[in-house]
Amino acid sequence: MLGKLLKHEWKAVWKVPVMLICILMILAAVAGLTFALPVWDSEWVGLPLSGMMLIIVFYISMIACGVGIVIYFAVRFYKSMFTDEGYLTHTLPVNVHQLLLNKVITMSAWSLLGGIAILLSLVVFGSFTVMSLVPRNSTFARDVVEAVQDMFLMWPELLKEPGMEGFSGFCISILVLVLFSSFSGTMTIIGSITLGQQVRKHRILGAIGAYFAISMGIQFVNMAVMVPLMFTWIGDTRWERALSPFPAMTLFYSVIAAVSLAVSVGLYFLSEYLIRRQLELE
Repeated sequence: MLGKLLKHEWKAVWKVPVMLICILMILAAVAGLTFALPVWDSEWVGLPLSGMMLIIVFYISMIACGVGIVIYFAVRFYKSMFTDEGYLTHTLPVNVHQLLLNKVITMSAWSLLGGIAILLSLVVFGSFTVMSLVPRNSTFARDVVEAVQDMFLMWPELLKEPGMEGFSGFCISILVLVLFSSFSGTMTIIGSITLGQQVRKHRILGAIGAYFAISMGIQFVNMAVMVPLMFTWIGDTRWERALSPFPAMTLFYSVIAAVSLAVSVGLYFLSEYLIRRQLELE
């Protein structure tokens, strides 16, 4: 049944985030191609300011895309679970665990896709900007391609160089942290909305307050775990003798990911309990 819920949810929500991502990509391409206009070859005094404004507009569009996706799914979760729409949602032949897991998986997936889209928009903007500014007869593009090819060919040897020990583990820890962050961000939103419903007369304000409280709580837990570890590392001569910083950084990011996962799982079970035992639709 969970598979059917996910299929229905995906079909119901994909249009808005895809639209936001497409708009971001178009703006990235247009902003990069704008540098090919003849005005950039002129002596106009406002060129530096115009270039800065163009970059700022693109930066705002990236923020708007990420925030827009988050707000869209937060509003959808609130409406489908705690308003009039919730009467239909909670009459489905599924339990609360399946309903909530459906929302968590969908929101986490789109949060991750939104982050990937923002990174790709940076690549698109940078690529079109370079294409616009570099002369057509220049060998710059060919040199970049050759440099990237050489880097991939030399990569196994580079990992054997002094100071690169533990780099692979560091990359894995970053990837795990990114994946857990998508889940953590989703559960922060779901947890805050669910907790906000306990403030019956001011549910939206309660959700906003819960969001800031949960965010501060996660930061406090991270500090409570990391500060003792940092003092332990300072007194450990192994880190002082280490030639590579990557093992320490891997441990650092792994601890943050573990804390994020633990808090998110706690928020999940708390939200599930409140929806099952304390649900009161508007």
